[in-house]
Amino acid sequence: MIDLSAYRTLFADRELRRIMLGSVLPRLPIGMNALGLTLLVQAATGSFAQAGWVSGAYMAALALQAPVVGRFIDQRGPRGVMGPLAAGHTLALLGVVWAAHQGLRLPWLLGSAFVAGLFFPPVSTVIRAMYRKADMTASQRQSAFAVESVVVESCFILGPLLVSLALLAGSAAYGVLLAAGFIAVGVPLFARTGAIERWGQVERTAERHWLGPLQVMGVRRSLGLTLLVATGFGLNEIAVPAFATALGDTRLVGLFYAALSIPSAIAGLLYGTRRWGPPLNRQILLAVLWLAAGSVAMALAPSAPWFALACLFTGLAFGPLITALSLQLGALAPSSTVTEAFTWSTTLLMLGLGLGMWAGGALVQQWGWSASLLAAAGAMALAALWAPWVPAVSGD
Repeated sequence: MIDLSAYRTLFADRELRRIMLGSVLPRLPIGMNALGLTLLVQAATGSFAQAGWVSGAYMAALALQAPVVGRFIDQRGPRGVMGPLAAGHTLALLGVVWAAHQGLRLPWLLGSAFVAGLFFPPVSTVIRAMYRKADMTASQRQSAFAVESVVVESCFILGPLLVSLALLAGSAAYGVLLAAGFIAVGVPLFARTGAIERWGQVERTAERHWLGPLQVMGVRRSLGLTLLVATGFGLNEIAVPAFATALGDTRLVGLFYAALSIPSAIAGLLYGTRRWGPPLNRQILLAVLWLAAGSVAMALAPSAPWFALACLFTGLAFGPLITALSLQLGALAPSSTVTEAFTWSTTLLMLGLGLGMWAGGALVQQWGWSASLLAAAGAMALAALWAPWVPAVSGD
């Protein structure tokens, strides 16, 4: 029987409800910016190659800044950094739109996009660190991370939809401007929810190692597991539009992504309703094996209905896996460096997604959509071999 008492306890905290709701608006650009910049630059230059460079510059800067900002927050707290980052990010996005509208050359577009990535405010990181540092029971923390995984995944679903709607309104620039507005309005609202206060005090240590959380073997192994899993995610996701294109009906892309995402959100929420007995590395092992089997089922699907069913099956593991990885890293990272640890997780997640999509695109080009899915199954099999090497911990 499903026990929802952990969620009832969690949401009984009015301030915590306000923090969760207040975090959605400034995080929608997570799923908007890369697509919005791609469409904007392609429309302005007529070149998908240049659009790819600009999006790549944004993602590279986002990956580079995450550990630096995380360490800064661990050492000084989040209070003084969120506002300046939001302002810089907003102005840089406006700069990209202005440069595209003026027909400026590629270096201007690359520079503005790179600055936008450098200044992206780490709302998700602050929240995850807050959950790790807060005085919560183990079941409350698991439920909180489950809700967090659903919120992030929802941003990846709603973000592209909002960009598409902005494009239908008349211009690709509207999507980028909308994302800039969400940051400009959302981050100050989020700062007033109480999340920054709940993050707690800076924990001073006698001597801080230059590697920060990376000095801990368990943290390094957990992050390596995140990289393998994210690569498998990228290989899986790039195959979805490739399959729809092979069918000659790209309208099915949204349906297939929904078939992956909706079960993921439901399973993620159900996962957070109870404490699970096995240690997290064993739970992760089972989840990645499930994803490997699901990717094979998708690769062998003979038609669109069977592919959609395989997506439904595969999606059931995404949400619990993301939650379990967050719980594992939070349990392994020292409390004084937990924000930086989560920013490293973000960096490796993006790196893995990018590697998976790049490799998957090459595989699709050479051997077809099923090759990318079989490679995704291979990446998940490697993750299954890696999982037992991560120290066995619970979500306490």
